[in-house]
Amino acid sequence: MKRRNVFLFFVLPFLGVFFFFSLASFLHQTDLKKRTEALVRGQLGAAAGILRATVSHFLDEGRPPDGILDSILSEEDIYFVALLDAEKNVLAWNSRYEGYLPISLREAREGESGIIDSPAGKIFSLLSAVTRGDGQGYYLYLGYSLTGMEEMIALSRRNSLLLSGLILLAGALFFRGLFQLQSRYMAKSREAETERLEKERFQEISAFTSGVAHEIKNPLNSLALLLELLGRKAPPEAKEDLDLGKTQVRTIARIVDRFSSAIKTVRPALEPLALDEVLRLAAENLTTEVPEASSRLRVEPAPGVRLAGDRELLVQALLNVLKNAVEASVDAPVRAEGRRSGKRVEVLVRDAGPGLSPEAAARVFEPFYTTKEKGMGIGLYLTKRIIEAHGGTIEARSREGAGTEFRIELPGA
Repeated sequence: MKRRNVFLFFVLPFLGVFFFFSLASFLHQTDLKKRTEALVRGQLGAAAGILRATVSHFLDEGRPPDGILDSILSEEDIYFVALLDAEKNVLAWNSRYEGYLPISLREAREGESGIIDSPAGKIFSLLSAVTRGDGQGYYLYLGYSLTGMEEMIALSRRNSLLLSGLILLAGALFFRGLFQLQSRYMAKSREAETERLEKERFQEISAFTSGVAHEIKNPLNSLALLLELLGRKAPPEAKEDLDLGKTQVRTIARIVDRFSSAIKTVRPALEPLALDEVLRLAAENLTTEVPEASSRLRVEPAPGVRLAGDRELLVQALLNVLKNAVEASVDAPVRAEGRRSGKRVEVLVRDAGPGLSPEAAARVFEPFYTTKEKGMGIGLYLTKRIIEAHGGTIEARSREGAGTEFRIELPGA
C-alpha cells in the first residue's frame, strides 16, 4: 500500500474521529456548565424564597439586622448575604470571605441572578424584595459560590484533555507501527521484485551462455586437435606459430569455462577450514596468475580462526577479490586480513586504487558489469554467488580517490 493510500484510508479517518471527539467533548463541557448554572440558579431562587419569609418574620419580631444575617449565614449554604433598605443602602451584611462583600448593585435587578468575580472565584448573586408586616420594604441580597462548579468543570476538562492525549498517543503509536510495517513490506516487495528480475535475467543469460559455450567448444576442440596434428608434421620454423595458436585456443577455452562456471548452480561441500590456509592458497594462486603482485600483497595472519566452507570454491572467491584489488591498485599495496566477529568470520580486502563511483559500487557484483577495459564482469559476480551459497555476504565500500574495501562475512566453525 502506498503512503498516500495509508494517509487517505487511515490517517484522515483517525484525525476526523479525533476532531469529532474533541468537538463532542467541548459541547459536553459547555452543556454541563449551562446545566450546572441552571441548577445553581434554581437552588438560589428556592433559598431566596425561604429566606425572604424568614427575614420578614424576624423583622416583624424586631430583631436587629446583624442578628438576622448571622443566623441565616450559619444555617444556609450561602456565600454572602446582605440586607438593604428600600433605597438599596446596606443595613447589614455577612460573608464567608471575611471582610469582603462582593456586591454589585448597579447590575443587580430584582428577581434576576448574575455572576460576580471575587477573590474566591465566580459567585451567583440574587436581589429579591422583602416586605415587613407593616408594609415597609427591604431587599435581600444573596450570593452562592461557583467554586464547586468550576472545579467540576475543570476536572471534566482535564479528563477530556487526558483522554485526548491518550487517543493521540495511541494513534501515533499505531501509525508508527503501521508505517514501519508498510516500510518493511515495501522493502520486502522491492527485494522480491529485484530477486525475480535477477532470476529471470540469470535464466536468460544461462540459456544464452550455454548455447554459446556449446557452439564455441565444438569447433574449438576440433581446432585444438587440428593444431596438435599440424604440430607433429609441421616444419621447425612453423612450430612457434603453432604454439601461439595452441596458447590462444587454451585462452579461449578458459574464457568459455569461466562463462560456464558462472551459470552453474553453486553447491559447496562444507568442511572445517582454517582461514589462514584459505588466504594462503588464494595468495599463492594470485602470485601464479599475476607474478608482480607478490611484492604488493600483504596478508595478515588470522591464527585460530576457523570456518565451514568448500576449500576450492572459497579459494576461487578470494582469488577473484584479490586479483580485482591488485589490478585496481597499480604500484600500491593490497592488504587482506581475517578475524572472528561473534559466531561469524570476516575477511577484509583493501586496496589503494582510484576507488569506485557510487553507481559502480552498487553494480560491481552484477554479471557482465565491469569498469576495466579488458574485464568481462564475471569474477566478482561468481564470488558473490559462492559467498551467498555458503550463507555469507559480501559488500564493497568505496570512495572515489580513496580506494575500495571488500568485506566478506561467512559462518564460523
